[in-house]
Amino acid sequence: MIEHYLARYAEPEAQAFYSGATVPANVSGLPLQTLHTSHIWQGCLVIPVLDERFAALQQQITALDSTNTLILLVVNAPQGGDPDAIERTLALLSKLSSRAFAQVILVDRVSPERQLNPKQGVGLARKIGCDLALALMHLGRLRSPWLLQSDADVEFPQGYTQLLYENPENLVGGAKIYPHTHHSHDPTLHLAAQLYDQHMNYYVAGLQLAGSRYAHHSLGSTIAVHAASYVAVRGYPRRPAGEDFYLLNKIRKVAGVERLAGPILKIEARLSTRVPFGTGPALQDIVQHLAQDPSGNTYLSYHPECFIPLGKAVQALEHWAANPAVDFADEVAHHLAAIGFARFARRIGKQNPSSARRLQGVHDWFDGLKTLQFIHSCQRHYADQPLLQTLAHIDPVFRAKVFEFHTNTD
Repeated sequence: MIEHYLARYAEPEAQAFYSGATVPANVSGLPLQTLHTSHIWQGCLVIPVLDERFAALQQQITALDSTNTLILLVVNAPQGGDPDAIERTLALLSKLSSRAFAQVILVDRVSPERQLNPKQGVGLARKIGCDLALALMHLGRLRSPWLLQSDADVEFPQGYTQLLYENPENLVGGAKIYPHTHHSHDPTLHLAAQLYDQHMNYYVAGLQLAGSRYAHHSLGSTIAVHAASYVAVRGYPRRPAGEDFYLLNKIRKVAGVERLAGPILKIEARLSTRVPFGTGPALQDIVQHLAQDPSGNTYLSYHPECFIPLGKAVQALEHWAANPAVDFADEVAHHLAAIGFARFARRIGKQNPSSARRLQGVHDWFDGLKTLQFIHSCQRHYADQPLLQTLAHIDPVFRAKVFEFHTNTD
């Protein structure tokens, strides 16, 4: 399966390794000298690098010094990007190259002729790194099938790479999510980060209590992906943002997505406009909101009533899979219609499937994206309300689930 992926879907850097050609001119690092020796790395970690600080990367590299983990840094920039950011990233690449770290491979996608399509951005950067890791795995240079994913703003705790040492014969595919917390030494930014973490924990808890199969966090810096599942979904989508969400959304349809109990990753809260949406832009918005209300008491999130029709929809769709003649309750029918259920039902109906196949079709259709769209439809009927107020007054079981996430990441 990996060979098929490398031959047909991998990025050029990985295909060059797979085909046995010379090392691509944009790939460098001391570990390349061990490719034809007996040295085998326990596993690998992929990090996209754009306008980052050398000190932060050096700290990460040092933290993993004794773990026999190969670090693949995809140093990148988008075509037509901010000239100052590109200049800083080029200088960073030069400094990383001059240090010649023993466990780091550098991929140059920042030089003018190698920059990324801005419509593909960080998704392509992550895909380049993971595809290269697969090629090294195919060559027998990596023991573990897990591909660790992160970013330059993460502090790696002791035990972070323990997953790489699990016996591959005892493992199933899928993805694993490390618990995390955002932090900052700036009080306002730290509060913004705490509000954002609580908002995401609240959303995932709501999905879990509603019975959604897609109740998991989706943060690229906290993911480990099994190689078999990665190739089954043809790798990272080439997107400028949201690549983590869409990768996990695809993986959940073929395997499990498990939230690990630990260790906890500490992520530096940073304001960022490098991607059109995601954590950085969200924090930017919250900080602006806090300028009007420093308490955070008016920061809005989903109304808890939104998750009630979601739970009813999950159950109703499973009943529909067993018997397509059943009718949906009016509220559920309204929100399902808003996200295109009729079109899905017509399409699957033409296939004359068994109830088991219809249920699988329902699980694949009502995925993480459709679930979010369903919640957005509910928002038109249940207006957002202050998050802190919601957390103070929601059902105790719901609140306990939110803080189960929060206390595991604080």
